[in-house]
Amino acid sequence: MKRIAIVAISLGVFTIDWFLRAIRSLTGRKTSAAPIFLAYHSVSSENRGAFARQMDKLARHSQSRDGAVAQTSNGRHACVTFDDGFQNIVENALPELKQRGIPATVFVVSGVLGATPNWTDYSGGSDPEMAEPLLTAEQLRNLPSDLVEIGSHTVTHSLLPAVSEEQARTELAASRTRLEEITGKKVKLFSFPYGSANADLVKWCREAGYEQVFITYPRHDVAESKGVVARVKVDPGDWPLEFHLKLHGAYRWRNRWRDFLRWSVLAPR
Repeated sequence: MKRIAIVAISLGVFTIDWFLRAIRSLTGRKTSAAPIFLAYHSVSSENRGAFARQMDKLARHSQSRDGAVAQTSNGRHACVTFDDGFQNIVENALPELKQRGIPATVFVVSGVLGATPNWTDYSGGSDPEMAEPLLTAEQLRNLPSDLVEIGSHTVTHSLLPAVSEEQARTELAASRTRLEEITGKKVKLFSFPYGSANADLVKWCREAGYEQVFITYPRHDVAESKGVVARVKVDPGDWPLEFHLKLHGAYRWRNRWRDFLRWSVLAPR
């Protein structure tokens, strides 16, 4: 029921957006839309067909851009990103992206290359992704540079707001250094594990040399920071309507709702 309610609200947001765009068009005003950043994790062999259909839709409805695109842009753009760096991205996602000429950014956990995830799973159940192997150093080196950009996702996939400043800075800097050693290319993008960040962490990212940082479910004060890119979580198993709404930015209300709930809880009584 919760999923249906979220889709229903998002459909309302999409309808309002469509109506406002129509009014702007009729009055001769230009319309623009912020690019949508899609945050995937793994793409299993069972989900490859569903992922391919999503990429077909993306190719039809938007112009794909890489992960380093500016936060605002004329027209509609969608950017594909992957967190954690699972091997099945190479096996199942990249062939579909290459076929359609869609670039992507893969955010890699540098300290567990070639292993399976050893971090805390907060999904509340048995997540099959936790048994999936992660990319090896050799696989990272062999990724097509014209299609894939490598970003950092820390050394150990730590929940950064919960660790000390010293540990957080080490996670940020050491992961970038290790990935640059492996690939021989500059790593300028960073994605926060669990999508969780605060203003201090964003500042430390800049000091570590990252040009853009990516989050999901952002706090308003973090999302408004320069160089911070908010993403929407996507799964190949999403309903077609869900994916359509996410691709058109209709899920952005969820971040504002979370901000309201956070303020309601923390506000003084």
